[in-house]
Amino acid sequence: MKQLLLPAIFLCSFLLGSLVQAADLGKGKAALVKGDYATALTELRPLAEQGDMTAQYYLGVMYKEGQGVAVDEELSHEWLTKSAENGDAQAQMMLGMMYHFGSGVEENMDTARKWYQLAADQGLEEAQTVLVIIAE
Repeated sequence: MKQLLLPAIFLCSFLLGSLVQAADLGKGKAALVKGDYATALTELRPLAEQGDMTAQYYLGVMYKEGQGVAVDEELSHEWLTKSAENGDAQAQMMLGMMYHFGSGVEENMDTARKWYQLAADQGLEEAQTVLVIIAE
């Protein structure tokens, strides 16, 4: 009986830990939407540092827009790149726009197209539309 108890406890703690992490992302997103940037930062930063692409995207936006932090184009680019490389289509789209218009980075249409294409390949309609427009 004791041999089964330890794996059961481990499994329960693992599952509860996963639920807490998901709740933290939800809490961070809700705080961001409400304009409670201090809570958003507190909830999102640890998740972003652990590699959560959605939290990385939100941090990138926060630094881009100066939401609860000083505007920092370098940190914005860093977090958005991590998110985009992890597969977040919104981050890929935003990086495409940054390179397209030279916003916080040097304008580079080849790099912009690369990010737009990755987002479009995931079905992001805005990226698909931009690719059609810039191809003309």
